[in-house]
Formats: sequence, structure tokens, C-alpha cells
Amino acid sequence: MTVLDLQTTTNLGAFVNRYGDTRAKRELLLFWALHTHARFNRLAILCATECSKSEIERALGNMVQNGLVDVQCHNGSPVYSLTSDEDVQGMLALLSTLDWRQRRLLFDHTRLANNPGGPTTRQEAA
Repeated sequence: MTVLDLQTTTNLGAFVNRYGDTRAKRELLLFWALHTHARFNRLAILCATECSKSEIERALGNMVQNGLVDVQCHNGSPVYSLTSDEDVQGMLALLSTLDWRQRRLLFDHTRLANNPGGPTTRQEAA
């Protein structure tokens, strides 16, 4: 279990609040946290997640638009990789050090902050 100081926890929470406001975006944040130096085509990313194709495509497009993910053309097809921005990589490196329980707490807090008073379902919390 990784122990983070209060400021680091606050910064990581703000990062996840900003960029992980949907289940698909949270899954992609974890995906990129574990694969910081790799490139993937859309199909590989879809297969690695548990969200629908439309959710992942929307989340991936949003991450490209926000500068978290870079897209290049390789043999006529788009391939995606994590941005080289050191701040983003640092936040995702911290996220990758958290155990399952810590991630769950962070993501539950993020989900509630982005949807105050909204319905909570077991599937949404995943």
C-alpha cells in the first residue's frame, strides 16, 4: 500500500476529478497509468476496458482533446499513446502505485464530486 501525503492526495484527487469524470475516463486513466510508454490502436484499447465502444471512443476523444493522449497515424491507422507531458505522467505514475482499495476510494470520491446527489449504482462505482 502506498502512503501519500495530504498535498499529493489532494493533487491526485483534483486530477482525477478533472479528467476522470466518467467510468470510461477513469478506466482509461488506469490503462494509461499502466502503459505509459506504449502505443495502442483503438481496438486494443477497447479490448482492455470494460466499457462500451461508444463510451471509450468518447472518452478517448476527450483525452486527446485535453492533451492527455497523443494520436499519430501508423500505416494509415490511428495509434494512441500517453502524452509526454511530465505533469500528466507524474499524476498517472502516482495513480499506478495505489492499491485497489485506495483507487476505489479515490474514484468513489470523484464520482460523488462530479454527480452530487445523483444515483449511485454498483456498476457506476466500478
